[in-house]
Amino acid sequence: MNKNLSKIKTFNIQNSAFKIFVFFAYIILAKNASGQSTNYDRNSPAWRLMERLEIKSGNLNNQLFLDGGPVTRLNWQQYIDSNYYLTKDDPSLSQSNIFNGRLTKADEYWLDYTNSDNLPWGDSLRAKSKKPTLKHFYKTKANLLEAHTKDFDVFINPVLAFGYGRETISDDYTFRNTRGVEIRGQISDKLGFYSFIAENQVGFPTYIEQNIAANGVVPSEGLWKPFKKKYYDFLTSRAYITFSPIKHINVQFGNDKNFIGSGFRSFLLSDFAKDYLHLKINTRVWRFQYQNIFAEMTNYQRLAKPYPKKYAALHYLTFDAAKWLNFGVFEGIMFYDNQNTGRGFDFNYLNPVMFYRTAEHNVGSADNALLGANMNVLVAKRVKLYGQLNLDEFVLEEYRNNRNWWANKYAVQAGFKWIDFLGLPNVDLQSEFNLVRPFTYSTDTIAKAYEHFHQPLAHPMGANLRELVTIININTYAPLNIQFKYIINQQGLDSGKTNFGSNIFIDNRKRSGPYGHNLLQGLKTTTTFAELTASYLLRHNLFIDANVLFRTQKNDVITQNTTFYGLGLRLNFTQPDYTF
Repeated sequence: MNKNLSKIKTFNIQNSAFKIFVFFAYIILAKNASGQSTNYDRNSPAWRLMERLEIKSGNLNNQLFLDGGPVTRLNWQQYIDSNYYLTKDDPSLSQSNIFNGRLTKADEYWLDYTNSDNLPWGDSLRAKSKKPTLKHFYKTKANLLEAHTKDFDVFINPVLAFGYGRETISDDYTFRNTRGVEIRGQISDKLGFYSFIAENQVGFPTYIEQNIAANGVVPSEGLWKPFKKKYYDFLTSRAYITFSPIKHINVQFGNDKNFIGSGFRSFLLSDFAKDYLHLKINTRVWRFQYQNIFAEMTNYQRLAKPYPKKYAALHYLTFDAAKWLNFGVFEGIMFYDNQNTGRGFDFNYLNPVMFYRTAEHNVGSADNALLGANMNVLVAKRVKLYGQLNLDEFVLEEYRNNRNWWANKYAVQAGFKWIDFLGLPNVDLQSEFNLVRPFTYSTDTIAKAYEHFHQPLAHPMGANLRELVTIININTYAPLNIQFKYIINQQGLDSGKTNFGSNIFIDNRKRSGPYGHNLLQGLKTTTTFAELTASYLLRHNLFIDANVLFRTQKNDVITQNTTFYGLGLRLNFTQPDYTF
C-alpha cells in the first residue's frame, strides 16, 4: 500500500514538473517585461484584411509573419500606422505609402473596423461612438465596457451566438445557443491578458453527430453532456497572458490554439483540435521569427480517468529571404507520460534550439518526431503562392524502390490566394491541393500520435487522402461578405478490421505487411462539400449569417446526402469551422 502510494506521489510530482517550470520561467522573464498586447484570432475579419494588404503591398513584412503567427494587436497597429495612416495623414509622405492608392473602399472600411477593434493601440478618436448607450456602455464602437487608468486597460464584451437550421435528411432542427464573456487588457504596459468563456447548447447536422459518436468529443471543443437527450451542452474557454521580457521576444502562456501556415489546412500544426495548455516563445530578429511551443495535451480515453497526459515540443523558424519570398522549417516531438516509470514531462525537450532528433536519440526514446517545411511567394502584388511538406517518417532508399513502404509517411500541400481576382475589387480566390499518405501522424499508440483530445493536430480527416479546396470571398460591398467553399476529398477508409492508414488514432502496427501501401487504399470514399455563407455586419462585431450547405459522402457501402439551411446572429463570436 505504501509503495503504491509512493508511486502515485512520485508520478503526481513529475507530472506537474512542466507547470512548475513554466511558473518559474514566467516569474523570471516577466520581471523586466515591456509593453505587450493580446493576439488577433486567425479566423477574424482582421486577419483576412492582413493577408489582403500584405499581398497588395508586395512585401512580406516582418512585423507580421502571418505564416507563423500570432499577430499581436500592437504588431498590427504598428504595421498599419507606419504603412498607411502615417502617409494618409501627412501628404508629404504619400509617395512612401506601400499601397500606392490601391486600397478599395471595402479595404478602408475594414481598416476602420480594425482600428476600432484594437484599442488601446488604435486611434481612440476614430474609435469613439457617436452616441454611447446610457453614457457608460459602448463609449467606443467595439466595447461594451472599458476602463483606463495610468497602469491598467480593460475591455469587457458579451459573447452571443444564436442560430437555427434545418437538415433535409432529419426531422430534427439544428440550433446554437451560445452565451459568454470576453475580457482583454493590459497591466502597467507590461502584461497583456485575455479570457474567453462561453456556454453552448447546440444541435448539429447528422455528419457532425456521427463524428462526435465516433470520437467521443465535440469537434474543436471537447467533452459534452446531453441536452434534451439528443443535443449537446458544452463549455468553450480560452485564456492566456502575454509579455515581452526584451524587445525582440514575446511570451505567451495559457490555453489556446495555434496554426502554422498560409493554407486552409495545415500539415504542420492546425487549429482544428481543442485548445491546450502551452508556453509559446516568439523571437523576432531582423527577417527571422523563431517560435517555440511547449504544450501539455490530453490522451483522451473514454474509460480512463483522470485522462492521461501527453506532451508536444514544437519549433518553427521562418525567414523572409526577400520581400516576395518566405520559407520556414518545422520540427516537433510528441511524447507521453508513462505512469509506470513516472517520466512526466521530459526536460530534454526544453532545448530551445532545433534538431530534436539529437535529444531524442540521447535519451533512448521512441517518441514521435516530425519534420516539415513551409513556403510563401508573392507575385505581382496580386497572388500569394504557398505550400507545405511534412515528413512523419521517410527513407529515401525505400521511396526509390517504389514498393510503397508503409512508413514513408508524408503530407504535401500546394495552393494560391489571388486577391481582386481578374481585376474584380474585393473578389478573392483561394485554391489548394492537399495529399496525405497512409499512416501519417499515427504511431504504435495513440499516446504518441499527432493528436490532442482525440482530435487531429493537422488535417481534421486524418490521413490516406487527397483533396482539392476552392474558396471564393466576395466583399465588394464592405459590410456584406459572401463566401463560397467547394471541397472534393477522396479518402481510403478502413474496411472491417483492416487498418488501411486513414485513422491516426489506432495502432499502425495492425496493418497488412510492410509494402504495397498505396494512397487511397481501403474503402475509397468521396466527400463533396459545398457551402455558401453570407455574413452582414450590422454593427461592430455583430453579424447576421445565412448559409446553405450541401455535403455528399459516397463509397461502395453507403451514400449519404446532407442539405442544410441555417440563419444566425452572433456578437463577438467567430463561426466554428466544421469542414470535414
